[in-house]
Amino acid sequence: MEPELRLILESLPPKLPRSKLEPHRELIRELRRKGRTYREVARLFQERLGMYVAPSTLHSFVKVRAKHRKRTQFELPPLELSAAHSKVFDRVAALRAKSTSPKSKPARFVFRENEPLTLTSNGGEQ
Repeated sequence: MEPELRLILESLPPKLPRSKLEPHRELIRELRRKGRTYREVARLFQERLGMYVAPSTLHSFVKVRAKHRKRTQFELPPLELSAAHSKVFDRVAALRAKSTSPKSKPARFVFRENEPLTLTSNGGEQ
């Protein structure tokens, strides 16, 4: 790089963060890791820090920083099954195990080439 350009770069002051959330980055990260929703985090900021932040702003803040890292920054909270949930999963498993072969229905019409369709009596051949 040319010396003049290097001098210009070195003379520039460091850029301050643009987001008001940047000082609270670790707090947001830990709250998300503990399973808090963006709404809950926004409410906590309003109640405890006196700072209004929309949940969508928190989401964008997290998404932009996770994208730059090319990895998932936050894990999903562990799945805890209640008795009601396990019953639902059992019912779904039973439905999936059922046979899905269609039951054959008796023919309602008889097809004969060069003749119009005819309705069968009692679902069988005429």
